[in-house]
Amino acid sequence: MTTSGGPVPIDQFQRDHIVRSLDDTLFVEAGAGTGKTSALVSRVVALIESGRCAIDKLAAITFTEAAASELR
Repeated sequence: MTTSGGPVPIDQFQRDHIVRSLDDTLFVEAGAGTGKTSALVSRVVALIESGRCAIDKLAAITFTEAAASELR
């Protein structure tokens, strides 16, 4: 996940790790509004694009209606 022209977040390495480490099981913990759902969406897209997972074989769990809507 990259930023578009703005400052690079201090945790960009960790954000990239979420998207690129597709063979790892990860637990992501961060405060509200920090981009957890965006990172999860990017990871799901990367899994599908890489051929490692088909959309009909994937389950993603989140804890808010807003995040579930973003995942859809």
